[in-house]
Amino acid sequence: MTSPPGRRDPIAAGPIAAVVATAAAVLVLALWFGGAGPRPAIEGLPSPGVLTTWGLPVARLVLDVCAAATVGVLLASVVLVPTRTDSSGPARTGSAGTRTTDAGTTRPLARAAAAWAAGWALSAAVTEVLTLSDFLGLPAGQALRSGALYVFLVNIPQGQAFALVAVAAAAVAAGALLPGGRAWRAVLLAVAILAVLPPAYVGHSASAADHNLAVLSLMAHVTAVVLWTGGLYALVAHLRAAPGLAVAVSRFSTLALGCFAAAAASGALNAWVRLGALPPLWQSRYGLLVLAKIAALAVLGWFGWRHRRATIEALRSGTSRAPFVRLAAGEITVMAGTLALAVALGRSAPPAGEAQHQHDALGYALPPFTPGTLVTDLRPDPIALILLAAAAAAYLSGVRRLRADGAGWSPGRTVSWLAGLLVLAYATSGGVAAYAPAMFSAHAAQYALLGAVGPALLAAGAPLTLWRLVHPGPDALDGPAARTLSHPVAALALYALPYPALYLTGLFAFAQPSLALRLAAQTVVVVTGVIFFVVTAGVDPLPRAIRPQVRAWMLIGAIAVRAWTGLAVLTGPGQAPQWYAALGLPWAPDPAADQRTGALLGTGAVVAVLAALLALLLARLVAARRRTAAAPVPATSRRV
Repeated sequence: MTSPPGRRDPIAAGPIAAVVATAAAVLVLALWFGGAGPRPAIEGLPSPGVLTTWGLPVARLVLDVCAAATVGVLLASVVLVPTRTDSSGPARTGSAGTRTTDAGTTRPLARAAAAWAAGWALSAAVTEVLTLSDFLGLPAGQALRSGALYVFLVNIPQGQAFALVAVAAAAVAAGALLPGGRAWRAVLLAVAILAVLPPAYVGHSASAADHNLAVLSLMAHVTAVVLWTGGLYALVAHLRAAPGLAVAVSRFSTLALGCFAAAAASGALNAWVRLGALPPLWQSRYGLLVLAKIAALAVLGWFGWRHRRATIEALRSGTSRAPFVRLAAGEITVMAGTLALAVALGRSAPPAGEAQHQHDALGYALPPFTPGTLVTDLRPDPIALILLAAAAAAYLSGVRRLRADGAGWSPGRTVSWLAGLLVLAYATSGGVAAYAPAMFSAHAAQYALLGAVGPALLAAGAPLTLWRLVHPGPDALDGPAARTLSHPVAALALYALPYPALYLTGLFAFAQPSLALRLAAQTVVVVTGVIFFVVTAGVDPLPRAIRPQVRAWMLIGAIAVRAWTGLAVLTGPGQAPQWYAALGLPWAPDPAADQRTGALLGTGAVVAVLAALLALLLARLVAARRRTAAAPVPATSRRV
C-alpha cells in the first residue's frame, strides 16, 4: 500500500538512489574484476560492440529486479496480506463463506504486479536481442538485420529461454489486471516463479561438469532469492502503511529464514560443482567473486537476525514501524548489490579446468549398476529436497501448535507423513533417481515410489485434517477448485491418464533427453498421486461426501488402467530406443529385457499399493456393516 497522494514518501528518494547506485557500482566493478567488461576489438574477429557488452548485463539486472518485484508483489497478495481475522477481528465472509481480504490493499498490489511484469517482459525482449548480438558477435542492429532472430528464438537454448520468459511475464502482466481472488493470484505467482527458471537452464550451469546438479541447484537458488528479495521489497514498498503489517512481517520472517537456508545451501552446491575444489575459490577471480557473494549472504543473514531480535517485536508491540522500514531499506540495498554480483558472475568465465571438463548425455558420471549402488549412489535434487524439507517443517509446526493448545495428534500419522517424504526424497535424490534416466527398470521403480508409495503414506498422514485443526474456519479447502479435484471422476482421471499418455504416445522418448521435461513429468505424477490417495483413503474430510463403495470403484479403476498400461509396455515396442542407444553405457542391460523387468516391477508395485488400500477399505466397510447390524434397533422404530 503506497503513501496517499499529496504526501511525501519517506523512502522514495534517498534509499532508492542508494539501491540504484549500489547495484550499478557493484555491477561495473564485478564485471571489470571478472574479466567480462569491454575489451579492445581485435581486427578480423567479430565483436558485438560496447553497447552489447555493457547493455546485456544491465538489461539482465533490470530483468532480475523486475522478476523479483513481480514475484514479491504477488507473494504479498497471496500469502503476506493478512485476512480481516488476522488483523482486525472476526472474518467477513462472502456468499461462498470464504474469508475476505482488504481490497484496498490487494487491488494496488495487483496493479503493481502488472506494471512490474510488463517491465519484466520488456527487459526480457531487450535481453533477447542483446543475447543474439553477443551470440553472433555482431552489433545489435546488424544482428537483427542478419535474419537470424527467428532461428535463435526457435532453435538456440538461450533464445528459447528468454522468449519463454517474455511470453510468461506478459501473461502475468495481463492476468494481474483481470479480476480474480487469492486463488487466481496464486496461479499467477506460480507462473511467475516458473518464469524465472529458464535462464538458469542455459547459463554456465548447463555446461558444468555435473549438468543436472548444477542446473537444479541454480534453479533452487534463483527461486529462493526471488521470493526473499521480492517479498521484502513488497513489504517495504506496498505494505509498510497497511493494517496488519506485524502479521505480514511475521509470516515473511518465517519464509525468509527458509529462503536464506535454501539460497545458502543451493549456492554452495552450485559453486562446488563449478569450481570442483576449494583452492580455485581463492586462486581464481571467479572464485573471489563467489567469496564476495558469500560475504553478502552473511550480511543479509545479519539483517534477518536483527529483524528477529528487534524490529519484529517493535511491530508486534505497536510502538513504531520506522525501525523495520529503515533496516529493511538497508537490507534491500545489500540485496540489490548481491543481484548485480550474481549477474556479473553469470557473465564471468569459471576456471578453465572446470569449463573443459566433458560429460555425457546424462549430464553426470554414472558407475556400473549393482543392487548396492541403489543405496550408495546419490543424486541430490536441491529443489525436491528443499520442498520436502519445507513440507516436513510445516507439518511438524502444525503438530507442535496443536500440542501447545492442548490438543492431541496421532504419532502414527506423523510417522506416516515423514515416511512418505522420505520415500519421495529417495525417489528424487537417491540411487533410483541416479539410474532412472539410464535404465527403464529404475525409471519404473522411481515412478512407483513417486506415484504410489509416497503419496499413499502422505495421505495416511491426514494433512488436510491437520490444516483444518490449525486453521479453523472456511478456507480454500472448501472452494470450487477443491470440490472439482475431489470429484471421484476427476481424481481418477488425473491419476490414471498420465501413465498411458507417457508410455503409449511416444512422450517418454521425447522427455528422456530433457531434464526439464523429466522434472515436469515427476511433478505431475506426485501431485496427481497425492490428490488421488487423499480422495480414496478417506482419512481426511473432503468438500464433498464420497461413499466407501465409490472409493472402492476408484481403486479398481486405477488398478485396471495401470495393469493395462503395464501390459502394453510389457508386450509393446521399445521405449525410447534411440535414447538408450545414444547413452552407450557398456554395462547397461539389454533394453528389451530391462523394459520387461520395469513393466513387471513398476506395475506390480503400484497395483500392490492400490490393492492393499482396496483391501483395507473393504475391511472397514464390512466392519461398519457388522457394527450396524449388531446395533440394537430403537423401540420406537420397531414395527408392531
